[in-house]
Amino acid sequence: MDIRPATPADVERLIAGVAEHPAAQHHLRARWAIQECGDGLFLLAHRDGEIVGQTMLLRESKYAEVRADADPAEINALSAVVHNQGVGTAIIRVAEAIAGEWNKSAIGLAVGADNPKARRLYERLDYLPWSGPPVVDEWTEQAADGTVVRTHADECDYLLKAL
Repeated sequence: MDIRPATPADVERLIAGVAEHPAAQHHLRARWAIQECGDGLFLLAHRDGEIVGQTMLLRESKYAEVRADADPAEINALSAVVHNQGVGTAIIRVAEAIAGEWNKSAIGLAVGADNPKARRLYERLDYLPWSGPPVVDEWTEQAADGTVVRTHADECDYLLKAL
């Protein structure tokens, strides 16, 4: 498995794969824009020519209260096309190595109460609960023309790992 930052061709391929889902297209374009401006890396896992997982590695947490307390790099929206094959773990390990190269002393992520399998993975990889309160993950769904269709606000636990 090869895990590396997305290329323009990767992003176009991903966008073509969600042609029927404008919100997903906007999400992918937003990730690319973050990478292009240098605020993070849109990491993709490739296996046998297919993209089998992804995450956005941010240079700093998107949550002000976490930034003020711990200043970690942050894994955002980790996903794997195939489960129980080590894809998520491999992406996390690469993200941790990159965060170390960025001279970060910690890496973190938010996990919802509705995602116990992900939480078990993170805890198995030595992520521990942050000492602060739950964070609220806010994000929007957009229509094809870019108008906001729905705004989400999900309470999540924040987990940290020292690097």
